Amino acid sequence: MSERSSDEILLDTHTHVVAADRAAYPLSRTGTGRWIDEAPHDAEALLACMDASGVAGAVLVQGVGAYSFDNRYVADSAARHPDRFASACCVDPNGEDPAATLTYWVRERGVRGVRLFALSAGPSWLDEPRTFPIWERAAELGAHVIVTAFPHQLPQVRSVLARFPDVPVSLDHCGFPPPGSEPSEIYALADLENLHLKLTTLVLDGVSASGADPAAWVERIVARFGACRVMWGSDFCQTHDRTYAELVALARRAFSRLTDEERSWCLGRTAARLWPSLASAASDAKR
Repeated sequence: MSERSSDEILLDTHTHVVAADRAAYPLSRTGTGRWIDEAPHDAEALLACMDASGVAGAVLVQGVGAYSFDNRYVADSAARHPDRFASACCVDPNGEDPAATLTYWVRERGVRGVRLFALSAGPSWLDEPRTFPIWERAAELGAHVIVTAFPHQLPQVRSVLARFPDVPVSLDHCGFPPPGSEPSEIYALADLENLHLKLTTLVLDGVSASGADPAAWVERIVARFGACRVMWGSDFCQTHDRTYAELVALARRAFSRLTDEERSWCLGRTAARLWPSLASAASDAKR
């Protein structure tokens, strides 16, 4: 297969940005988050990287490590560049009324999705009844749901996706599969038709570090899930040990064994379907 076709459209489904103006957008750190200090890129800097690398649009995913549940910067950045960005907020499941909070960010601030950041050492809260109003409200609002969970939390992912089968869901970083082994826990979720996988740089690096071929690994994932349920995300600028252009080049290599049709889904069309506001970016890139 060729590494790149002439009409290939790239949409990046996993980016993080940090405002240069720390007075207007003060940090609210959670965890270490070295990338916030070592390689912060604001929205305009990300756009410059995208333009130089042929990436038509991107999803600005709320960086919980930088801003916790203050989603103003991703919302404002997407509002400034609606033809290039879609934004995903994060709401506190333990807040006073997380469903109402989600409504505010979607209806008042133009956010297109919600990230449920459920990482913990034990089982997640994803399938607890107290969280169901968030899922119900996301469905009402047409907000795409992103789930961030570890492999040991995938039983909760299955439970809640089975309860809300009509809500399209993306799994961040493909559920953090252990490097060096086949992701059997992920394969076991292939029957959940509303589940989509984000194959990010973090995942591809893990496959490479184990000595396996990322392109062959991606090929097997696509064989299980179908290309229309798989998409690429750079994880820039949280992943910052190389340039954005190098992350894009890695993606093109990792998806290079697919057919042209499959690759077009994984690198752009899946994202455009799940994030309709990015469809205009893809359309503009074809002109």
